[in-house]
Amino acid sequence: MNSYIALSGGIDSTALALMVEAAQPVFTDTGWEFPELYAHLAKFERVTGRKIVRIKNQRFPGGIPERARHWNFLPNHGARYCTFEFKIKPMNEYLKAHLPAELLIGLRADENRIGNLTELEKLTIRYPLREAGMTRLDCVRLCAAHGLLPRYPVYMARGGCIGCFYKRKSEVRAMIALVPEIVDQLQALEEETQGERAKRFFHMFPNVGRSIAELRAQPMLFDPAEVYAQAADKSDMGAACGLFCNR
Repeated sequence: MNSYIALSGGIDSTALALMVEAAQPVFTDTGWEFPELYAHLAKFERVTGRKIVRIKNQRFPGGIPERARHWNFLPNHGARYCTFEFKIKPMNEYLKAHLPAELLIGLRADENRIGNLTELEKLTIRYPLREAGMTRLDCVRLCAAHGLLPRYPVYMARGGCIGCFYKRKSEVRAMIALVPEIVDQLQALEEETQGERAKRFFHMFPNVGRSIAELRAQPMLFDPAEVYAQAADKSDMGAACGLFCNR
């Protein structure tokens, strides 16, 4: 039976890929990931000598931004199409061509939640980390032992997706301070996708309650670049986002 690992680039899925060497890592690319995430995947391939299969939404190869422009509609709490159309559906389509198979998900023994709810005939879902009693600390140690512990910036606390609508105000401010060129792209997309008939402004980051332009115009009481840079240097946080945007 073919075995595949849902590799998100976070600590848990990286540890799973290291633990189960015989399985094929598969990364579902939303086309809207931070450069640091792509760099980690490339490092994984260099260190392990294994190739990661990268799959995308075939209708919108340009990723979530292309889909958002096509419909003038940003993903949000009530319409989480990013997860289904750019994570679940591409993975299912890939697996259908390789059945029978088993999909390995990086849920740990110290987590109380479920993973993939996909119900494909001849597809088995397994959670090897949980089966082995692996905790968060165990996963950190395994990644560190291979030189593959993800050390992402503070603005990636929600995961690898650049425009994740779950981001807190502090994370968006960190992006404004540290990666303004990325925020330029996000602001342009936010303003471009409003549509002529929109009765109100739809924020890319609804948890913030302001547009990106409004947030950028707010004065800061400290030098955010210096503070966030220091935090990033000390952080060992990995992206928590899994195959289904698990926060």
